[in-house]
Amino acid sequence: RQTMLFSATMSKEVQEISRHYMSNPERIKLQSYLDKGKIIQHYYNVDSKDKFSLLVHIMKENRGLAIVFCATRRMVDQLGRNLEKNGVRAMALHGGLTQAKRKQVMDMFHNSKLDVLVASDVAARGLDIKGVTYIYNYNLPKVSTDYIHRIGRTARAGEEGEVINLLSSEDYM
Repeated sequence: RQTMLFSATMSKEVQEISRHYMSNPERIKLQSYLDKGKIIQHYYNVDSKDKFSLLVHIMKENRGLAIVFCATRRMVDQLGRNLEKNGVRAMALHGGLTQAKRKQVMDMFHNSKLDVLVASDVAARGLDIKGVTYIYNYNLPKVSTDYIHRIGRTARAGEEGEVINLLSSEDYM
């Protein structure tokens, strides 16, 4: 029997799983796809009530494949519906969807039938999506490593990308 474990990060929890289930594991570290020099990061301080309209305005100015990250599944669904109502080709992606629905959404994104994925952190890890130009953090993550995983969805394989953080009072808590 051969057991393999793949992880983008080697947290203490992942290392513990490795020690528990594997005998003499060999660790292989690959070079990062992310070139930090190719990412431009912006942030906007905005009142909560103005956050959505600012997002729509920025998206209409910046065309290209984008992922919008939200804090909760409920927010993902709500934001996805509201973006569609405002003429943005967007769909929700989160762990509450069936595997078939997640695959359908990803296929539509890959085939340019969508411009925007509105996602929970399920999309921050493990998805290799080529051509993502913009990452929008509608809600900042609570953990810094989650931020790194989110922004790592752009500026991959030598391409450039932008990260736009929309900050309101709840993001400072």
